[in-house]
Amino acid sequence: MHDLTHARPRRRDALAGLLALALMAGCVTPLGANTARKADTTLPAQFGGSAAPAGPSVATQKTWDAYFADPDLRALIEQALANNQELNIRLQEVIIARAEVGAARGEYKPRVEGVAGAGLAKVGHKTPQGVGDERHGLAENLADFNVGLRASWEIDAWGKLRDAAKAANHRYLNSVEARSFLVTEIVAEIANSYWDLVALDKQREILEQNIALQQAALTLVKAKKAAGRGNQLEVQRFEAEVLKSEGRTFSVDQQRVRVENRINFLVGRFPQAVARTDAAFMRPAPAVAQTG
Repeated sequence: MHDLTHARPRRRDALAGLLALALMAGCVTPLGANTARKADTTLPAQFGGSAAPAGPSVATQKTWDAYFADPDLRALIEQALANNQELNIRLQEVIIARAEVGAARGEYKPRVEGVAGAGLAKVGHKTPQGVGDERHGLAENLADFNVGLRASWEIDAWGKLRDAAKAANHRYLNSVEARSFLVTEIVAEIANSYWDLVALDKQREILEQNIALQQAALTLVKAKKAAGRGNQLEVQRFEAEVLKSEGRTFSVDQQRVRVENRINFLVGRFPQAVARTDAAFMRPAPAVAQTG
């Protein structure tokens, strides 16, 4: 019995020591002496290896029409900015975010409200008030009118309302930048698709000229065969080339329809022919825009 009474305090001391070591280990930071470094917010003096851009900078160009001179392309972009469904959704998000900013800012400002009301009170005949009103000759129905002002002001002691206003303002700026990014994407996609379509038109034109030359050569080979200076193998080889070129025209036509459908989808209209000018393909390329 004497040994057991001395063993229990020793066991409790050992458990307390293990618990203290566990608590000390939990308080030790996992990084040890390494502390978090501050973010480096310095920007480079130049971007992309061109300190002094030769062409116009994108930072100085505020509108997309400064890059495109083709009237058909400009008309497509203007119609897309007015009818594109995704862009209209983004615009509504900007309007909602702007309203949220105004509502959040008004939360920590004093409020004054006008109150007006009218009512009719009627008490039961068997109630104490009804019996008393009847005994004193009061009317059965009592009118109730009230007009006044009500003021309220919530003191933002912990900064909750101001933080909510800042968060709403950041959401608004985020929605504005998201819409601007979407506008850039739509303008770039329509411009790329438009010039792809014009390039396909020129490819179709070159194919037609090629087919005309091949058909003329086929006629000449047939004449040589009729004169006994050629054979059927040469005729079939030229016929195969003509058929191959004609097959490529169908592939080009299919690609043109696909590009037109993509443009019509971005513009927000039903499938239809896209107006374009082939002469625009031979115009000088626009100046290269440098990073701003």
